[in-house]
Amino acid sequence: MKAKERIRKIADSRWARTLALAVTAAIIFSWLYSHGISPVWTAVAIICFRGLFRFLYRIACFLVALAIILCILSFLVF
Repeated sequence: MKAKERIRKIADSRWARTLALAVTAAIIFSWLYSHGISPVWTAVAIICFRGLFRFLYRIACFLVALAIILCILSFLVF
């Protein structure tokens, strides 16, 4: 019981979330840098064009949902 409480307390911790976000951002920016994209310009694009990224995310979610539905329907038909 104590282990579950400690894990829950760590998961709910603001510091743990901040650390996880920092590690994730470092990994993504290093991957972008290794592929020739400047992390500075990536950060500028994320900050300045936040609405564009939300729009692209919605389109990507819609396309993935459509692909899943089509796969399910194709298995049902054939």
